[in-house]
Amino acid sequence: MLLPTIVKNNLKLKNTWQVNLSPVSTCQNRKCKNERLCYAMKSFVQYPIVRLSWNRNIATYRKNPQAYFDSIILRIKRARKHVDWFRWHSAGEIPDQRYLEEMILVAVACPDTKFLAYTKKFSLTFGEIPDNLTILASAWPGIRMPNRIRERFHVAWFDDGRDKRIPKDAFICPGNDVGCNNCRVCWNPKKDIIFHKH
Repeated sequence: MLLPTIVKNNLKLKNTWQVNLSPVSTCQNRKCKNERLCYAMKSFVQYPIVRLSWNRNIATYRKNPQAYFDSIILRIKRARKHVDWFRWHSAGEIPDQRYLEEMILVAVACPDTKFLAYTKKFSLTFGEIPDNLTILASAWPGIRMPNRIRERFHVAWFDDGRDKRIPKDAFICPGNDVGCNNCRVCWNPKKDIIFHKH
């Protein structure tokens, strides 16, 4: 049985596990791709091993969703070193309602791990979200965000100067100057967050 590939470390997010999916097959709104500003697409195109891994993850989920999520829970619980941080989808998007519901169950099953997910999939029904799972609505210029999403979640704004909806008091991501590992504001946001084009 195939298991999802989990990245357990990278330069940007140390001590953070990640599972990624193909942006081609999971991203609902392709505006960022069509504008050639999807950073995940760069890796997807440039690195065959990355493309294989992300495609395999979504195929593994679609073939056996229960085994996919059970294996994530089991690997977190059996990890030699405690998994403090888990990021859903540096690449890709929540593909469907069941996936979201299983993400919630993973957070419930692993209460000592902090989970983070960004999403533009505003059609999903979010229900009750456990305290150790942070959902950030991901905004893109020209993509409409329903009021029910805006009122419920903090927003991660992509700022390239076009979007006039960005609140003036939003937290500005310091990027590599501080580094994700020294910041972690996204994981426990108190206000909206701005990500400048990079």
